[in-house]
Amino acid sequence: MEIGALAKQEMRKLCSGPNPYVTAALAERHRLQVIYMAVRRSNQAVSLTMNVGARLPLFYSAIGRAVLVGMQADEREEMLQLAMREHPENETVIRQGLDEAQEDFARYGFTTSFGKWRKEVNGIAVPVEALDGDRIYGLNVGGPSFLVSPEILVSEYGSRLIESARMIGRQETG
Repeated sequence: MEIGALAKQEMRKLCSGPNPYVTAALAERHRLQVIYMAVRRSNQAVSLTMNVGARLPLFYSAIGRAVLVGMQADEREEMLQLAMREHPENETVIRQGLDEAQEDFARYGFTTSFGKWRKEVNGIAVPVEALDGDRIYGLNVGGPSFLVSPEILVSEYGSRLIESARMIGRQETG
C-alpha cells in the first residue's frame, strides 16, 4: 500500500484533535520544494486551503524543514548548496532556516514554522522515512495563525504527530 493511503488514517486522527481548525498533510521533496501528496483539511469555514499538489518551500515551511532534518547529512548539504546557488540573496535566511529546523528537531522531535513560510500560518512537522530508505517524506499539522497557536501545536499536537509518523512507519514495514 502506498504511503499516502497509510497516512490518511493518521491524518484523520490528527485533525480530530482539540483544535478543529488544523489541517494535516503528507509531502515529498522535489528539488527545493515539498509537494503535498495527501491532505486532510479541517471542516471549519476557516482553514488552510492547501490541496494535493501544493508546493511549499523546503527551508521555510515546517514540512520542508522536516524533510531536511530527515535527510542524510550529505544530501542535506547538497540541498543547502543548491538553495544558495539559486537564491544567493537569501543565504542568511536559508542557513537560519536549516539551523532552526535542526534545533527544533533536537529539542522537540519535530520541526516548526511559526510564521516563517507565511506569517498567517503556523505548523509543525516530522520526517517519515520510506521502508527502503530512499525517500524522506514530511508529515505536518498546522493552521491559520489566528486560530492555531504555536503553544497548542507544541503542547497538544507534537507527541501525537510523532506517534502518527511512527504508526505510518510501522504499517509501512508490514
